[in-house]
Amino acid sequence: MRRSATSVLVAIAALLLVALAAFVSYDMRVFQPRRAQLQALLQQASPEERAPPASIRRYLLASDPSGQPPSAAVARMLVARFGVSRGGMLAWHAHTLLWERLLLLHLSQDEILALYGSLSYNGFGHGLSGLSQRLYAKPLRALSDPEAATVVAALWAPVPLLRDAERLERRRALLMERARAAR
Repeated sequence: MRRSATSVLVAIAALLLVALAAFVSYDMRVFQPRRAQLQALLQQASPEERAPPASIRRYLLASDPSGQPPSAAVARMLVARFGVSRGGMLAWHAHTLLWERLLLLHLSQDEILALYGSLSYNGFGHGLSGLSQRLYAKPLRALSDPEAATVVAALWAPVPLLRDAERLERRRALLMERARAAR
């Protein structure tokens, strides 16, 4: 009995060690070579997207029910942008999951929010700043609280929400409610 329990524990430890080695190898072969490109994307972002105003930041965090940064969305955008995944849907999901974990490991919450704010499709182009200018002809820092919530809410599904004011209002109300609850 004792020998079989030891064998099971050794097998589990070996599996965990192999998984860790695979994760570190993926990090070194796939993620790390693109660090310079990630930094370039951050530098290309507008100053307001690199350091979003407090209201925008609050609503970006409220857009995920868990209150976490939108790392999964950023991972999907980066996997597509860098052409990392080849080999079908299962491979795409695996790459996206790995990139999400690596983003959380290597980037700060502010950097993840900056990437999300600058890379997200807004119905007319990319970025929160462009959407703010298009909807309100104001920079992000000049938006009122409801306007900031509207800009962030539109990113959830920009084309349908920007065509349907009622749906956009419901999404904005949901974000504002989540942000209030998170305080």
